[in-house]
Amino acid sequence: MFVKDIEFMTNIYDKLDALLITNRAGIVEYSARFDFQDNSIKNEGYTGKSVLEIYPSLSEETSSHFRVMKTGLPIVDERQTLTDLNGRAFTFFSSTYPIEYNNEIIGAIEGSMLLEIDGILLKKQNPTQKTLLSNHLYCLDDIITNNSKMKLLKDKIKKAAENDSSVMIIGETGTGKELIAQSIHTHSKRNGKPFISQNCSAIPVNLLESLLFGTVKGSYTGAEDHKGLFEIAEHGTLFLDELNSMDISLQSKILKVIEEKKFRRIGSNKEKTVDVRVISAMNQEPMDLINRKELRSDLFYRLGVIQIHIPPLRNRRDDIPLLTKYFINQFNQSSNRKIMGVSDIVEKTFMSYDWPGNIRELRNAIEYAFNFISGMTITLNDIPELILYSNEHITKEADDSPLHSGHFDVPLAKMVEEYEKGLIKKALDVGGNVTNAARILDTSRQALQYKIMKYHLNI
Repeated sequence: MFVKDIEFMTNIYDKLDALLITNRAGIVEYSARFDFQDNSIKNEGYTGKSVLEIYPSLSEETSSHFRVMKTGLPIVDERQTLTDLNGRAFTFFSSTYPIEYNNEIIGAIEGSMLLEIDGILLKKQNPTQKTLLSNHLYCLDDIITNNSKMKLLKDKIKKAAENDSSVMIIGETGTGKELIAQSIHTHSKRNGKPFISQNCSAIPVNLLESLLFGTVKGSYTGAEDHKGLFEIAEHGTLFLDELNSMDISLQSKILKVIEEKKFRRIGSNKEKTVDVRVISAMNQEPMDLINRKELRSDLFYRLGVIQIHIPPLRNRRDDIPLLTKYFINQFNQSSNRKIMGVSDIVEKTFMSYDWPGNIRELRNAIEYAFNFISGMTITLNDIPELILYSNEHITKEADDSPLHSGHFDVPLAKMVEEYEKGLIKKALDVGGNVTNAARILDTSRQALQYKIMKYHLNI
Protein backbone atom coordinates (compact mmCIF):
# COMPACT_ATOMS: atom_id res chain seq x y z
CA MET A 1 0.00 0.00 0.00
CA PHE A 2 2.65 2.50 1.11
CA VAL A 3 4.94 1.65 -1.83
CA LYS A 4 2.27 2.87 -4.25
CA ASP A 5 1.75 6.03 -2.19
CA ILE A 6 5.49 6.75 -2.08
CA GLU A 7 5.74 6.33 -5.88
CA PHE A 8 2.86 8.78 -6.24
CA MET A 9 4.47 11.31 -3.89
CA THR A 10 7.74 11.28 -5.82
CA ASN A 11 5.79 12.69 -8.77
CA ILE A 12 4.56 15.67 -6.74
CA TYR A 13 7.97 17.33 -6.39
CA ASP A 14 10.93 17.29 -8.72
CA LYS A 15 13.01 16.11 -5.77
CA LEU A 16 11.77 15.05 -2.35
CA ASP A 17 13.85 16.06 0.67
CA ALA A 18 11.61 14.47 3.30
CA LEU A 19 8.75 11.99 3.48
CA LEU A 20 6.39 11.36 6.40
CA ILE A 21 3.58 8.77 6.53
CA THR A 22 1.15 8.58 9.43
CA ASN A 23 -1.75 6.27 10.25
CA ARG A 24 -5.29 7.35 11.11
CA ALA A 25 -4.28 8.18 14.68
CA GLY A 26 -1.42 10.41 13.57
CA ILE A 27 1.26 7.85 14.51
CA VAL A 28 4.27 7.81 12.20
CA GLU A 29 4.56 4.65 10.11
CA TYR A 30 7.50 5.84 8.01
CA SER A 31 9.82 8.85 7.99
CA ALA A 32 12.92 9.75 6.01
CA ARG A 33 14.88 12.92 5.33
CA PHE A 34 17.74 13.84 3.04
CA ASP A 35 20.88 14.70 5.02
CA PHE A 36 22.60 17.59 3.25
CA GLN A 37 25.85 17.07 5.15
CA ASP A 38 26.65 13.56 3.92
CA ASN A 39 24.25 13.39 0.94
CA SER A 40 22.30 10.39 2.19
CA ILE A 41 18.72 9.45 3.06
CA LYS A 42 18.25 8.89 6.77
CA ASN A 43 15.44 7.49 8.87
CA GLU A 44 14.70 10.19 11.40
CA GLY A 45 13.75 7.74 14.15
CA TYR A 46 10.20 9.04 14.38
CA THR A 47 8.47 5.72 13.70
CA GLY A 48 5.92 4.95 16.39
CA LYS A 49 5.71 8.52 17.63
CA SER A 50 2.74 10.85 17.18
CA VAL A 51 3.23 13.67 14.72
CA LEU A 52 2.04 15.98 17.52
CA GLU A 53 4.86 14.67 19.72
CA ILE A 54 7.45 15.19 17.00
CA TYR A 55 6.34 18.79 16.43
CA PRO A 56 5.07 19.98 19.86
CA SER A 57 3.70 23.27 18.49
CA LEU A 58 1.18 21.44 16.30
CA SER A 59 -2.37 20.47 17.21
CA GLU A 60 -4.97 18.40 15.41
CA GLU A 61 -6.39 21.68 14.06
CA THR A 62 -3.04 22.87 12.63
CA SER A 63 -1.38 19.60 11.61
CA SER A 64 -1.56 19.04 7.86
CA HIS A 65 -1.87 15.28 8.42
CA PHE A 66 -4.91 15.58 10.67
CA ARG A 67 -6.47 18.22 8.41
CA VAL A 68 -6.34 16.09 5.24
CA MET A 69 -7.62 13.06 7.13
CA LYS A 70 -10.52 15.14 8.43
CA THR A 71 -11.49 16.73 5.11
CA GLY A 72 -10.35 14.05 2.68
CA LEU A 73 -8.78 16.80 0.54
CA PRO A 74 -5.08 17.30 -0.22
CA ILE A 75 -3.07 20.31 0.92
CA VAL A 76 -0.70 21.38 -1.84
CA ASP A 77 2.46 23.51 -1.55
CA GLU A 78 1.95 24.69 2.02
CA ARG A 79 4.86 26.59 3.52
CA GLN A 80 5.58 25.58 7.13
CA THR A 81 8.16 26.44 9.77
CA LEU A 82 8.22 23.91 12.60
CA THR A 83 10.53 23.04 15.50
CA ASP A 84 10.89 19.35 16.28
CA LEU A 85 11.19 17.63 19.66
CA ASN A 86 15.00 17.96 19.45
CA GLY A 87 14.78 21.73 19.07
CA ARG A 88 15.71 21.83 15.36
CA ALA A 89 13.83 24.33 13.22
CA PHE A 90 12.74 23.35 9.69
CA THR A 91 11.19 25.52 6.99
CA PHE A 92 9.74 23.64 4.04
CA PHE A 93 7.13 23.48 1.33
CA SER A 94 5.02 20.37 1.66
CA SER A 95 2.12 18.62 -0.03
CA THR A 96 -0.02 16.28 2.08
CA TYR A 97 -2.49 13.71 0.73
CA PRO A 98 -4.91 11.32 2.42
CA ILE A 99 -4.26 7.60 2.05
CA GLU A 100 -7.42 5.71 1.17
CA TYR A 101 -8.20 2.00 1.32
CA ASN A 102 -11.61 0.55 0.45
CA ASN A 103 -13.04 4.08 0.38
CA GLU A 104 -11.83 4.74 3.94
CA ILE A 105 -9.10 7.21 4.92
CA ILE A 106 -6.49 5.24 6.86
CA GLY A 107 -3.68 7.77 7.05
CA ALA A 108 -1.80 10.58 5.34
CA ILE A 109 1.41 10.98 3.35
CA GLU A 110 3.44 14.19 3.19
CA GLY A 111 6.32 15.00 0.88
CA SER A 112 8.46 18.06 1.57
CA MET A 113 11.04 20.25 -0.11
CA LEU A 114 13.31 21.65 2.61
CA LEU A 115 14.17 25.34 2.42
CA GLU A 116 15.95 26.04 5.71
CA ILE A 117 17.33 24.05 8.63
CA ASP A 118 18.09 26.04 11.79
CA GLY A 119 18.02 29.24 9.77
CA ILE A 120 20.51 27.99 7.16
CA LEU A 121 19.15 28.55 3.64
CA LEU A 122 19.27 25.36 1.56
CA LYS A 123 17.52 26.44 -1.64
CA LYS A 124 15.33 29.13 -3.16
CA GLN A 125 11.90 29.31 -1.64
CA ASN A 126 9.76 28.23 -4.58
CA PRO A 127 7.10 25.54 -4.19
CA THR A 128 6.98 22.86 -6.87
CA GLN A 129 3.88 20.81 -7.63
CA LYS A 130 6.22 20.28 -10.54
CA THR A 131 5.78 24.07 -10.62
CA LEU A 132 9.26 24.21 -11.96
CA LEU A 133 10.74 27.19 -13.70
CA SER A 134 12.25 26.63 -17.09
CA ASN A 135 15.86 26.31 -15.95
CA HIS A 136 14.80 23.07 -14.21
CA LEU A 137 12.86 21.72 -17.18
CA TYR A 138 13.69 19.63 -20.21
CA CYS A 139 14.31 21.32 -23.55
CA LEU A 140 14.59 20.12 -27.15
CA ASP A 141 18.26 19.18 -26.70
CA ASP A 142 17.16 16.60 -24.12
CA ILE A 143 15.27 14.67 -26.82
CA ILE A 144 18.01 12.21 -27.80
CA THR A 145 17.58 10.86 -31.32
CA ASN A 146 19.16 9.97 -34.63
CA ASN A 147 15.82 8.94 -36.11
CA SER A 148 14.53 10.95 -39.07
CA LYS A 149 10.91 10.88 -37.89
CA MET A 150 11.93 12.05 -34.43
CA LYS A 151 13.95 14.91 -35.93
CA LEU A 152 10.84 16.05 -37.79
CA LEU A 153 8.92 15.71 -34.53
CA LYS A 154 11.42 18.00 -32.79
CA ASP A 155 10.81 20.62 -35.49
CA LYS A 156 7.07 20.28 -34.89
CA ILE A 157 7.55 20.72 -31.14
CA LYS A 158 9.59 23.87 -31.71
CA LYS A 159 6.87 25.35 -33.92
CA ALA A 160 4.14 24.36 -31.47
CA ALA A 161 6.00 26.20 -28.72
CA GLU A 162 5.80 29.48 -30.60
CA ASN A 163 2.06 29.96 -30.03
CA ASP A 164 -0.52 29.34 -27.34
CA SER A 165 -2.66 26.66 -29.00
CA SER A 166 -3.54 23.61 -26.91
CA VAL A 167 -1.35 20.58 -27.52
CA MET A 168 -2.27 16.92 -27.10
CA ILE A 169 0.61 14.44 -26.85
CA ILE A 170 -0.25 10.85 -27.75
CA GLY A 171 2.13 8.01 -27.07
CA GLU A 172 2.59 4.72 -25.29
CA THR A 173 3.75 4.55 -21.70
CA GLY A 174 7.42 5.39 -21.38
CA THR A 175 7.83 7.28 -24.66
CA GLY A 176 8.60 10.62 -22.98
CA LYS A 177 5.35 12.57 -23.06
CA GLU A 178 6.26 14.84 -20.15
CA LEU A 179 9.69 15.51 -21.64
CA ILE A 180 7.96 16.86 -24.73
CA ALA A 181 5.45 18.86 -22.69
CA GLN A 182 8.26 20.49 -20.73
CA SER A 183 10.17 21.22 -23.95
CA ILE A 184 7.15 23.01 -25.40
CA HIS A 185 6.92 25.17 -22.28
CA THR A 186 10.68 25.83 -22.17
CA HIS A 187 10.74 27.14 -25.75
CA SER A 188 7.53 29.16 -25.44
CA LYS A 189 6.88 32.74 -24.41
CA ARG A 190 5.73 31.33 -21.07
CA ASN A 191 9.33 30.38 -20.38
CA GLY A 192 10.11 31.38 -16.79
CA LYS A 193 6.52 31.02 -15.61
CA PRO A 194 5.26 27.91 -13.74
CA PHE A 195 5.04 24.53 -15.37
CA ILE A 196 2.69 22.27 -13.43
CA SER A 197 2.35 18.58 -14.15
CA GLN A 198 -0.54 16.51 -12.86
CA ASN A 199 -1.15 12.84 -13.57
CA CYS A 200 -4.95 12.56 -13.66
CA SER A 201 -4.88 8.86 -12.78
CA ALA A 202 -2.86 9.43 -9.61
CA ILE A 203 -5.63 11.27 -7.74
CA PRO A 204 -9.03 9.82 -6.76
CA VAL A 205 -11.80 11.39 -8.84
CA ASN A 206 -13.43 13.00 -5.81
CA LEU A 207 -10.19 14.84 -4.98
CA LEU A 208 -9.05 15.79 -8.47
CA GLU A 209 -11.66 18.52 -8.92
CA SER A 210 -10.63 20.29 -5.70
CA LEU A 211 -6.97 19.88 -6.64
CA LEU A 212 -7.55 21.51 -10.04
CA PHE A 213 -9.89 24.33 -9.02
CA GLY A 214 -9.16 24.88 -5.32
CA THR A 215 -11.52 25.32 -2.37
CA VAL A 216 -12.82 28.14 -0.16
CA LYS A 217 -12.93 28.06 3.61
CA GLY A 218 -16.31 27.17 5.05
CA SER A 219 -17.77 25.70 1.87
CA TYR A 220 -18.14 22.44 3.79
CA THR A 221 -16.98 21.07 7.14
CA GLY A 222 -13.21 21.34 7.44
CA ALA A 223 -12.73 23.13 4.12
CA GLU A 224 -9.84 25.60 3.91
CA ASP A 225 -8.80 28.26 1.38
CA HIS A 226 -6.56 26.50 -1.13
CA LYS A 227 -5.43 27.43 -4.58
CA GLY A 228 -6.07 24.94 -7.34
CA LEU A 229 -3.55 24.00 -10.01
CA PHE A 230 -5.14 26.40 -12.51
CA GLU A 231 -4.35 29.28 -10.16
CA ILE A 232 -0.86 28.03 -9.36
CA ALA A 233 -0.14 27.73 -13.10
CA GLU A 234 -1.25 31.32 -13.87
CA HIS A 235 0.59 32.69 -16.93
CA GLY A 236 2.33 29.33 -17.28
CA THR A 237 1.52 25.82 -18.48
CA LEU A 238 -0.66 23.10 -16.96
CA PHE A 239 0.19 19.60 -18.14
CA LEU A 240 -2.61 17.06 -17.65
CA ASP A 241 -1.15 13.60 -18.11
CA GLU A 242 -3.37 10.53 -18.69
CA LEU A 243 -6.29 12.85 -19.40
CA ASN A 244 -8.45 9.89 -20.46
CA SER A 245 -8.52 8.64 -16.86
CA MET A 246 -10.41 11.77 -15.82
CA ASP A 247 -14.12 11.33 -15.07
CA ILE A 248 -16.40 12.42 -17.92
CA SER A 249 -18.25 14.92 -15.70
CA LEU A 250 -14.96 16.59 -14.76
CA GLN A 251 -13.91 16.67 -18.42
CA SER A 252 -16.86 18.96 -19.13
CA LYS A 253 -15.71 21.38 -16.42
CA ILE A 254 -12.19 21.41 -17.85
CA LEU A 255 -13.65 22.21 -21.26
CA LYS A 256 -15.60 25.12 -19.79
CA VAL A 257 -12.48 26.59 -18.15
CA ILE A 258 -10.49 26.34 -21.37
CA GLU A 259 -13.20 27.94 -23.48
CA GLU A 260 -14.22 30.73 -21.06
CA LYS A 261 -10.84 31.19 -19.30
CA LYS A 262 -12.78 31.41 -16.04
CA PHE A 263 -13.42 29.05 -13.14
CA ARG A 264 -14.72 28.93 -9.60
CA ARG A 265 -13.17 27.39 -6.56
CA ILE A 266 -15.31 24.69 -4.99
CA GLY A 267 -17.87 26.37 -2.75
CA SER A 268 -17.34 29.83 -4.23
CA ASN A 269 -19.71 32.00 -6.25
CA LYS A 270 -16.88 34.22 -7.42
CA GLU A 271 -15.38 33.61 -10.84
CA LYS A 272 -11.66 33.91 -11.36
CA THR A 273 -10.03 34.56 -14.72
CA VAL A 274 -7.11 32.40 -15.69
CA ASP A 275 -4.35 32.60 -18.29
CA VAL A 276 -2.97 29.09 -18.62
CA ARG A 277 -1.83 27.04 -21.58
CA VAL A 278 -3.07 23.46 -21.28
CA ILE A 279 -1.02 20.58 -22.63
CA SER A 280 -2.57 17.13 -22.31
CA ALA A 281 -1.35 13.60 -22.88
CA MET A 282 -2.77 10.11 -23.18
CA ASN A 283 -1.34 6.67 -23.84
CA GLN A 284 -4.20 5.45 -26.06
CA GLU A 285 -5.61 6.58 -29.38
CA PRO A 286 -8.16 9.40 -28.85
CA MET A 287 -10.74 8.06 -31.31
CA ASP A 288 -10.77 4.68 -29.54
CA LEU A 289 -11.35 6.48 -26.25
CA ILE A 290 -14.14 8.58 -27.75
CA ASN A 291 -15.84 5.47 -29.14
CA ARG A 292 -15.68 3.87 -25.69
CA LYS A 293 -17.07 7.09 -24.18
CA GLU A 294 -14.00 7.56 -22.01
CA LEU A 295 -13.12 10.88 -23.65
CA ARG A 296 -15.47 13.68 -24.64
CA SER A 297 -15.18 14.44 -28.33
CA ASP A 298 -15.60 18.19 -27.77
CA LEU A 299 -12.77 18.18 -25.22
CA PHE A 300 -10.58 16.24 -27.64
CA TYR A 301 -11.12 18.75 -30.43
CA ARG A 302 -10.51 21.66 -28.05
CA LEU A 303 -7.35 20.23 -26.50
CA GLY A 304 -6.08 18.56 -29.65
CA VAL A 305 -5.61 21.67 -31.79
CA ILE A 306 -2.02 20.48 -32.18
CA GLN A 307 -1.49 16.73 -31.92
CA ILE A 308 1.92 15.20 -31.38
CA HIS A 309 2.19 11.44 -31.86
CA ILE A 310 5.33 9.93 -30.33
CA PRO A 311 6.51 6.75 -32.07
CA PRO A 312 7.26 3.78 -29.78
CA LEU A 313 10.88 2.75 -29.41
CA ARG A 314 10.34 -0.39 -31.53
CA ASN A 315 9.57 1.92 -34.48
CA ARG A 316 12.78 3.91 -34.02
CA ARG A 317 15.29 1.14 -33.39
CA ASP A 318 18.13 3.25 -34.76
CA ASP A 319 17.89 5.26 -31.53
CA ILE A 320 18.47 2.25 -29.25
CA PRO A 321 22.32 2.33 -29.37
CA LEU A 322 22.34 6.11 -28.92
CA LEU A 323 19.97 6.01 -25.96
CA THR A 324 21.87 3.07 -24.45
CA LYS A 325 25.09 5.07 -24.53
CA TYR A 326 23.30 8.14 -23.15
CA PHE A 327 21.89 6.27 -20.14
CA ILE A 328 25.21 4.55 -19.45
CA ASN A 329 26.87 7.98 -19.33
CA GLN A 330 24.13 9.21 -16.98
CA PHE A 331 24.59 6.33 -14.54
CA ASN A 332 28.38 6.58 -14.79
CA GLN A 333 28.13 10.17 -13.58
CA SER A 334 25.61 9.51 -10.81
CA SER A 335 27.40 6.42 -9.48
CA ASN A 336 30.98 7.50 -10.19
CA ARG A 337 31.56 4.47 -12.42
CA LYS A 338 33.36 4.03 -15.75
CA ILE A 339 31.29 1.43 -17.59
CA MET A 340 32.44 1.41 -21.22
CA GLY A 341 29.27 0.16 -22.91
CA VAL A 342 27.44 -3.06 -23.78
CA SER A 343 28.74 -6.22 -25.42
CA ASP A 344 27.93 -6.95 -29.06
CA ILE A 345 25.49 -9.67 -27.99
CA VAL A 346 23.67 -7.32 -25.63
CA GLU A 347 23.44 -4.71 -28.38
CA LYS A 348 21.89 -7.29 -30.72
CA THR A 349 19.52 -8.37 -27.95
CA PHE A 350 18.44 -4.79 -27.37
CA MET A 351 17.93 -4.25 -31.10
CA SER A 352 15.71 -7.35 -31.43
CA TYR A 353 13.60 -6.64 -28.34
CA ASP A 354 10.29 -4.78 -28.78
CA TRP A 355 10.54 -2.61 -25.63
CA PRO A 356 6.86 -2.51 -24.57
CA GLY A 357 7.88 -0.06 -21.83
CA ASN A 358 9.73 2.05 -24.40
CA ILE A 359 12.50 4.46 -23.37
CA ARG A 360 11.66 4.15 -19.67
CA GLU A 361 12.13 0.38 -19.89
CA LEU A 362 15.49 0.82 -21.66
CA ARG A 363 16.64 3.22 -18.96
CA ASN A 364 15.52 0.78 -16.26
CA ALA A 365 17.40 -2.05 -18.00
CA ILE A 366 20.61 -0.03 -17.89
CA GLU A 367 20.00 0.84 -14.23
CA TYR A 368 19.38 -2.86 -13.53
CA ALA A 369 22.71 -3.71 -15.18
CA PHE A 370 24.56 -1.15 -13.04
CA ASN A 371 23.37 -3.05 -9.97
CA PHE A 372 24.88 -6.37 -11.08
CA ILE A 373 27.77 -5.62 -13.42
CA SER A 374 31.18 -6.79 -12.25
CA GLY A 375 33.32 -5.79 -15.24
CA MET A 376 33.60 -2.75 -17.47
CA THR A 377 31.11 -3.93 -20.13
CA ILE A 378 27.45 -4.84 -19.69
CA THR A 379 26.97 -8.50 -20.66
CA LEU A 380 23.97 -10.82 -20.99
CA ASN A 381 24.35 -11.79 -17.34
CA ASP A 382 23.72 -8.16 -16.35
CA ILE A 383 20.41 -7.48 -18.14
CA PRO A 384 16.85 -8.46 -17.09
CA GLU A 385 15.86 -11.99 -18.12
CA LEU A 386 12.59 -10.70 -19.56
CA ILE A 387 14.52 -8.87 -22.27
CA LEU A 388 16.75 -11.84 -22.97
CA TYR A 389 13.99 -14.36 -23.54
CA SER A 390 11.12 -12.28 -24.92
CA ASN A 391 10.41 -12.23 -28.62
CA GLU A 392 7.46 -12.14 -30.92
CA HIS A 393 7.59 -15.58 -32.46
CA ILE A 394 8.05 -17.35 -29.11
CA THR A 395 5.10 -15.42 -27.71
CA LYS A 396 2.99 -16.37 -30.71
CA GLU A 397 3.97 -20.02 -30.37
CA ALA A 398 3.00 -19.88 -26.71
CA ASP A 399 -0.33 -18.26 -27.55
CA ASP A 400 -1.07 -21.00 -30.09
CA SER A 401 0.17 -23.82 -27.88
CA PRO A 402 -2.20 -26.39 -26.33
CA LEU A 403 -1.13 -25.20 -22.87
CA HIS A 404 -2.36 -21.66 -23.59
CA SER A 405 -5.53 -22.71 -25.42
CA GLY A 406 -6.54 -25.30 -22.86
CA HIS A 407 -6.72 -28.14 -25.45
CA PHE A 408 -4.31 -30.83 -24.33
CA ASP A 409 -4.41 -33.06 -27.40
CA VAL A 410 -0.62 -32.84 -27.86
CA PRO A 411 1.75 -34.87 -25.65
CA LEU A 412 3.71 -32.96 -23.00
CA ALA A 413 7.04 -33.99 -24.53
CA LYS A 414 5.99 -32.44 -27.85
CA MET A 415 5.01 -29.16 -26.20
CA VAL A 416 8.35 -29.01 -24.36
CA GLU A 417 10.22 -29.66 -27.61
CA GLU A 418 8.39 -26.86 -29.42
CA TYR A 419 9.15 -24.40 -26.63
CA GLU A 420 12.81 -25.49 -26.52
CA LYS A 421 13.12 -25.05 -30.30
CA GLY A 422 11.80 -21.50 -29.97
CA LEU A 423 14.37 -20.61 -27.33
CA ILE A 424 17.23 -22.07 -29.38
CA LYS A 425 16.11 -20.17 -32.50
CA LYS A 426 16.02 -16.95 -30.50
CA ALA A 427 19.46 -17.54 -28.98
CA LEU A 428 20.97 -18.29 -32.40
CA ASP A 429 19.35 -15.19 -33.87
CA VAL A 430 20.65 -12.96 -31.11
CA GLY A 431 24.05 -14.59 -30.66
CA GLY A 432 24.85 -15.05 -34.32
CA ASN A 433 26.67 -18.35 -33.81
CA VAL A 434 26.56 -21.55 -31.76
CA THR A 435 29.16 -20.44 -29.21
CA ASN A 436 27.33 -17.25 -28.33
CA ALA A 437 23.97 -19.01 -28.35
CA ALA A 438 25.29 -21.61 -25.90
CA ARG A 439 26.46 -18.81 -23.61
CA ILE A 440 23.01 -17.15 -23.79
CA LEU A 441 21.27 -20.42 -22.92
CA ASP A 442 23.83 -21.26 -20.23
CA THR A 443 24.60 -24.66 -21.74
CA SER A 444 27.63 -26.30 -23.36
CA ARG A 445 28.41 -25.89 -27.04
CA GLN A 446 28.30 -29.67 -27.50
CA ALA A 447 24.85 -29.96 -25.89
CA LEU A 448 23.51 -27.16 -28.07
CA GLN A 449 24.97 -28.73 -31.23
CA TYR A 450 23.11 -31.94 -30.36
CA LYS A 451 19.81 -30.04 -29.93
CA ILE A 452 20.31 -28.21 -33.24
CA MET A 453 20.83 -31.51 -35.05
CA LYS A 454 17.91 -33.12 -33.20
CA TYR A 455 15.49 -30.38 -34.24
CA HIS A 456 16.99 -30.00 -37.78
CA LEU A 457 17.57 -26.28 -37.27
CA ASN A 458 19.34 -24.29 -39.95
CA ILE A 459 22.27 -22.15 -38.75
